[in-house]
Amino acid sequence: MTSRLDRFNPSILTRIVALVAATLLLALGAMMLVTFRGPPPHARPMMLGEAAALLQGANAPAGSWTVTRYQSDRIPLTETNLVQDQRSAKQIALLLAAPATDIHLMRERPPMGMPEPDMAFAPQPGPGRMMLHGAFILARRTADGWQVVQARQGANSSWYAITLTLMAGIFILLLLPAYWVARRITQPIRRLAEGAATERPERAEPLPLKGPPEVRAVGVAYNHMRTRIADYLNERTAMLVAIAHDLRTPMTRLSFRLEELPDSTRTRAQADVEEMRAMVTTLLDFMREGTDNAERVRMDLSAIVETLADDLADMGQDVAVTLSARAVIRGDAGALRRCIGNLVENAVRYGGSARIAIAVTSRHATVTVEDDGPGVPETTIERLCEPFYRGEASRNRETGGVGLGLSIARTIAERHGGTLAFANRAEGGLRASITLPLER
Repeated sequence: MTSRLDRFNPSILTRIVALVAATLLLALGAMMLVTFRGPPPHARPMMLGEAAALLQGANAPAGSWTVTRYQSDRIPLTETNLVQDQRSAKQIALLLAAPATDIHLMRERPPMGMPEPDMAFAPQPGPGRMMLHGAFILARRTADGWQVVQARQGANSSWYAITLTLMAGIFILLLLPAYWVARRITQPIRRLAEGAATERPERAEPLPLKGPPEVRAVGVAYNHMRTRIADYLNERTAMLVAIAHDLRTPMTRLSFRLEELPDSTRTRAQADVEEMRAMVTTLLDFMREGTDNAERVRMDLSAIVETLADDLADMGQDVAVTLSARAVIRGDAGALRRCIGNLVENAVRYGGSARIAIAVTSRHATVTVEDDGPGVPETTIERLCEPFYRGEASRNRETGGVGLGLSIARTIAERHGGTLAFANRAEGGLRASITLPLER
C-alpha cells in the first residue's frame, strides 16, 4: 500500500526551489529574531529637556510618542513596569527652576545594553541631555494638586515597514536566481522525458546537449540509444522489404507453371498463390508506411471521408457518413484515405456495415467508425493494432486479412501526430476513433 509520503513526489525543480526558499526563510527568520527582539534602533528617545517642556504645555516631540495630560489631587501610583528615577527628577526640577520635592518621575527601564542613568560613566550628561525610553509618568506639584504628564512611545511603524520590505526584497531577489538555476538544471531532464515518451523516439530530434555535466551525459546516452534504435529499424525494414520484393519473382514463375496442372488442381493452387501475393503486397505496404517521405499538404479531412464513403457505397457496401464537419489538417491525403479505409473495411467485414462521423474540437478532429458486429473481447482489444494479429481466430482470407490493416492505420495516424483507439459500444459492435491535430 502506497503511503501518503510516497504519493507526495514533487519534481526536482520544486525540490530545489523549496530547499532554497526554506534556507532563505530560516536565514531571514534568524535576522528578524535578532532585529525585532529589542526596540527599533531608530526609535527616538525623549530628552529630559523635552519632558520638562511638556509640563509647560509644549507639544510632544516628533516621532512615535503619545502624551496624555491630566490633573490629580494626589501623586500618581507607581506602576509595576515603571521605576522611580529621582536623579532624572532632580534634573527636570533644575530645568524648571522648581524644588526637587515638587517633581516626581516614574520611568521605564532603558532597553537592554543601555546604561542606567545612575550608572552612566563620567562625565555625566548635562541637564536636559539624559533620555527617557518607552514610557514614563512625570508629575509636578501645583497649588491645585499634581499636574501629570503620561507619555508612551509607540512602535516605530516606519522602521518595521522598511525592515520587512527589505527582507522581502532580499527573499525575492535571491529566490528568482535560484529558480532560474533550478530550471536550467531540470529543463534538459524534462526534454529527455518528453523525447522518451514519444511513440517513435527514433524519429524525434536529437536532444540538445545543455545543462550540467551529469545531464549532458544522460543526453549523450539518449541520443546514442535513439540512433541505434533508428539503425535497427531501418535494417529490419530494408530486410523485410527485400524479402517481400524477392518473393514476387518465384511466385510469378510458380503461376506460369500452374498452367500445366489439371483445372481442378490449378484453381486451388492459383488461389493459394494469389493469397501469397496479396500477403506480400500488404507487407510491402506496411513497411513503406513506416517511412515519412510523402509531402504534407493542407486539406479538408471531411472531403476525404465523404469521398471514401461514396466510393465504397457505389461498390455495394453498407457505408454512410452520419455526421460531418469541416476539419482542416495537414498531411498526406493518400495515406489518410488508406488509414480510414482500413477501418471502414474492417467494420464492413466483421460488422456488415460502417457508420462514419467527424467531430471537431478547438484543437483536434476525430473520425469515428462504428459497426454492429460482435465487438472484441476486452482482454484482446489492446492487441488489435499489433502486426499480424487478427481478432478473428481463423486464418480464412474470406473472414479476415493478413493482420496488418489496423497496424498500417495506426502507423499512419501516429505519423500525422494523431492516435488510434478502439472501444466496444454499449449497444453492441466496435468503435474505432482516429484523432488528428487541426492545422493552425
